[in-house]
Amino acid sequence: MAGGAITAYARATDLPVLHTVHNVFTAALPLDLLGGVPMQNIEDRLFYVTDNGRLCIDCQATAIKNATLINFVGERFLREVVEDYFLDRPIIPPCVRQEVKAKYLHDSAWAIINAPGSGMYPESCEHLVRRYGVGDDILAAKRENLLAFQKKTGLTENPDAVLFYWPSRLDPFQKGVELLENIAQQFVDLHPDVQIAIVGDGVGSDRTHVDILGGGIAYASHGRIAYSPFSEQLSMLGFGAANDVFGASLYEPCGQIDQVGNLFGATATNRDTGGYHDKIRELHTKADGAPQDVGNGFLFRDYDAGGLWYALEKSLAFHRHRKEVREPQIRRIMGEARSRYDLGTMIAAYIRMYERLNLGQPLS
Repeated sequence: MAGGAITAYARATDLPVLHTVHNVFTAALPLDLLGGVPMQNIEDRLFYVTDNGRLCIDCQATAIKNATLINFVGERFLREVVEDYFLDRPIIPPCVRQEVKAKYLHDSAWAIINAPGSGMYPESCEHLVRRYGVGDDILAAKRENLLAFQKKTGLTENPDAVLFYWPSRLDPFQKGVELLENIAQQFVDLHPDVQIAIVGDGVGSDRTHVDILGGGIAYASHGRIAYSPFSEQLSMLGFGAANDVFGASLYEPCGQIDQVGNLFGATATNRDTGGYHDKIRELHTKADGAPQDVGNGFLFRDYDAGGLWYALEKSLAFHRHRKEVREPQIRRIMGEARSRYDLGTMIAAYIRMYERLNLGQPLS
């Protein structure tokens, strides 16, 4: 999206370019804004579109077209673009999909999953009232953080509550906030041990879902559901307090709330799409008859309120187990997340990609 004419110019000068596709949004840049820019050397490298009667450059499609390599931040979402998912919705611009397919067919499309920074670890997070690591009494620490979070958000103070935490923006286009709104009150009414907390802003100046969740659902829940606008301090405390970090994404290039949730000793629940398909594995335990303890969360397939309800019920069943069952699983999930989403491993993958741009030679 930040490429466009710049990427076309770089390619025209034989400069190798890596373009990372964090999302498929694009922008139409009117050509008349490029007055004084010599266009003759890059005209055939631009992807043109017409927007409101003006001839424009499609910035994302042009960047992908001219990049030597492109990188998605999740393997599944790359496949969804190439395999024509979401044709019934205006999610992926046709020109962007076309250029991604061309790169994929020429073995010039890779995928490297984002890794959280070192500040996204509970042993170093300054916003927790009690920090903790894999070797500590995790559940005791999370209870302390839960009580602090409940006080700050207006939830009923109950250290035994099962907290489902939504730390995403209130976005009906991508994040599925309307699915949450459809079930939140009924879910806590049916399950008295459950609380739901939402920390996130609306999209731009749209307050529709802020008003629905904060002024309506949370207010009427009598301390069972809380909504707060985003702040880093409160958001990170929420991760430290949560039993499960959840969402309901229609699509997701990568997503990191599941990774951070796992690092903080929470299970992850979300829809089986994109980055969540890459990173969430269904949790099965020997206590429930599985041959071995595996997985880190819970997935649902259908993009509807029933699907989200189904996945939250699976998560709740796990979190109602006695401590002796839950804590070893939480400890395992935290350790596996540290190994799988190591920042050094991500950096090494990018170095290998840059070495390919450098004709196979090591970077000096």
